[in-house]
Amino acid sequence: GCFDRWQRQMDSSGPRPGWSVRAVFEWAEQGVERGTPLHVPAARCLAAVAGPEDRPEIVEAARSGTEGARCTALRYLADSNDPDVLDLIDGAVATGSTPVVEAAVATYERMRSLAAVDRARGWVHRPDALGAAAGRVLACRGAAQDRDLVLAALREAVRGEGPDAPTLWTLVDGTGRLGIACAAPVLRHIYRETASSHLRGRAARALAATDPSFAAGFAIECLWDCEETTREIAARHAETGDNRVVERLRRLAADPAEEDEVQTAVRSRFGPDAPAV
Repeated sequence: GCFDRWQRQMDSSGPRPGWSVRAVFEWAEQGVERGTPLHVPAARCLAAVAGPEDRPEIVEAARSGTEGARCTALRYLADSNDPDVLDLIDGAVATGSTPVVEAAVATYERMRSLAAVDRARGWVHRPDALGAAAGRVLACRGAAQDRDLVLAALREAVRGEGPDAPTLWTLVDGTGRLGIACAAPVLRHIYRETASSHLRGRAARALAATDPSFAAGFAIECLWDCEETTREIAARHAETGDNRVVERLRRLAADPAEEDEVQTAVRSRFGPDAPAV
């Protein structure tokens, strides 16, 4: 029922709720007062009730509104690809309360426009939450020209927050996506030091794309990892010159409890079309 109602609200040709823009902002503010952030659903409601004539009010709310209204307006403007939203996000981070800053940063990271990526190249040097978000944006959506910026963000995160920093998940993935070969030493450090098996697996995937020594090194160790996705990466890359590796691959292929993806990866190494090893 809730999903059906939401679909009707989002359909511009269908019925709309009888709320005004101001009523949506008031509802979002009520959520703040109750300690229950509502700016995300409020932004969806705003998309259903707002028209072009409401833009000035929404922009003003994003610039200087109450906490709930400001978060809602930023989210709505970002989803609408408003040309002023990046400047408004910058202003919110500079002048907003902690919840407004967090909402502004989260809103920025959701943006997919070329303008957002271009702005990230300027923001990535900032020593604040928006600078960290800019590094993650470049990791996810940057191009080859952004390799040095992503590598710098990765190194800074490890130095400043350690090998278990949440921001590393995205940065490590981006390092592998962009094929940043000189990031291999940092990725090896993360692999060795992190307490997170999931981050270790992401580091292994990035190493497979950046480190020529991965197949003869960490890939073999990963064959015994607790995460099936990490074992799958290892099964695709581990060198088979060592009899222990061959035996482990055979055990993985024959284990009825092993994940299908791991077994498929192993069999691709030994099938009739497999490359020579």
